[in-house]
Amino acid sequence: MNWVLNTIAYGDLMDQDAFGQLDIIDSVEGLGFDYIELRSEYFDGTDQELADLKLATKEAGLTVFLSVPAPLFTDGILNPELENYFEWATAVGAVQLKVNLGAFNPESVTADMTAVNNFIERYGVSLALENDNTQQTGASNYFKAFLQEYGNEEIGMCFDVGNFLFFDEDPLAAVKNVLPLIRYVHLKQVAKATNTSLAGLSVGDVDIVGILEVLDSEVPVTVECQYKATDILEVEGQIQNDIENILSALK
Repeated sequence: MNWVLNTIAYGDLMDQDAFGQLDIIDSVEGLGFDYIELRSEYFDGTDQELADLKLATKEAGLTVFLSVPAPLFTDGILNPELENYFEWATAVGAVQLKVNLGAFNPESVTADMTAVNNFIERYGVSLALENDNTQQTGASNYFKAFLQEYGNEEIGMCFDVGNFLFFDEDPLAAVKNVLPLIRYVHLKQVAKATNTSLAGLSVGDVDIVGILEVLDSEVPVTVECQYKATDILEVEGQIQNDIENILSALK
């Protein structure tokens, strides 16, 4: 299994002054991860930080993905900032960019996706489209229809296991529905009764093990939950515990 660590795992620490994603590269490497998913909302806004992240992750031997909390489409309009996101991805050495799909316009989407594919070719960065937590733009059938038409080797689905519970779609049924289209997975836990994302992966209403049993073992699987912690060692211990619990249940 190809494990990825999303830097939101250290989110409690990111709230501290003078603490950023550069401060956790050694931790991610030390935990044994080969992949890291950086988050654009944690960037400090300087080109120097992007260059430093590229160098640090390269020296650590980490393959980089970039997550941007923005949609590809809003009310049918292709995101005008999309090329900036690809530029960020290139600046940090990322091989993949993740955004939400959003709501596209059937009348213009073919031309829009031509532009998207041009960005992918120009920057050499693939695109993963994530299901959000709404019925309109997060349902598995919505993704299936879109990606069967516009997906390709460089455009696939980032399957967020928790978001389906927010609108009462069974994540296990959803993963089976879109299985050939999934290129990447975000793991998190949700309390269905309160529609709340939870800290850690071991407690919640998402059948993470059941979903992983369905997936191809080569699909990158990401720890994408925030842990309650006051220092890096606390985060590391909880990550290790969650992964050990999952792997034990998969045996």
